Amino acid sequence: MVEVRNVACGYGDTLVLREVTFSVERGEIFFVVGRSGCGKSTLLRNLIGLQSPLAGEIRFDGQLLAGAPRPERRKLLRRMGILYQNSALWSTMTVGENVALPLEEHTRLLRSQIRELVSVKLGMVGLAGVEGVFPAELSGGMRKRAALARALILDPEILFFDEPSAGLDPVSARNLDSLILQMRENLGTTIVVVSHDLESICTVADRVVMLGRDEKTVIATGRPSDLAREAGNPHVAEFFRGSMIEKVREGL
Repeated sequence: MVEVRNVACGYGDTLVLREVTFSVERGEIFFVVGRSGCGKSTLLRNLIGLQSPLAGEIRFDGQLLAGAPRPERRKLLRRMGILYQNSALWSTMTVGENVALPLEEHTRLLRSQIRELVSVKLGMVGLAGVEGVFPAELSGGMRKRAALARALILDPEILFFDEPSAGLDPVSARNLDSLILQMRENLGTTIVVVSHDLESICTVADRVVMLGRDEKTVIATGRPSDLAREAGNPHVAEFFRGSMIEKVREGL
């Protein structure tokens, strides 16, 4: 579904990542992980088309995003949904209006049809009946769910999550993990998650790619359980083994 080949990312003369290569299979839950400052968010900006790679190529279902003609680029972007770290809901719009916005921008559906679809998507994320509520009236976890409903409104083939558990209490974070699994189970959606939440990584991810802050490239890829047991790189071992999860399991 996603192919990243020898990609370099950065800002101007500043190189953040180099020679990044990995692929995401259709229907997979794939995590991009690593310590703070390793370039996860920069890579995500390239994956969703907010930036173009300095080198290399990113393909979705075999098609290039960067450099594609505008009509083709718009078609590709419509196949994606994005949940931003801060939810990015418009504060002056109700939840229903926020979720409806992509339909109003990209379809010619009647208002009654849009209202029905908004109701369905909000129901899918456990927010039935909140169409008239403003984002400020919701808890952090509920805002994330509302943003997820908006990300799902165009029935994307692939969903991108930027630090979905950021700012959430542990219970809300785990509930969001359950929603991610449901999206794959019920809709067959391919999901790419940028995160350093190890509990989420270990319980949700099929595979991960880990970026190194000093190496500025991929330092490990595979299943979380395999990396936790077999990591030869000390940075990988520290990330997966020296975690709060292990301390809790050991009763510390």
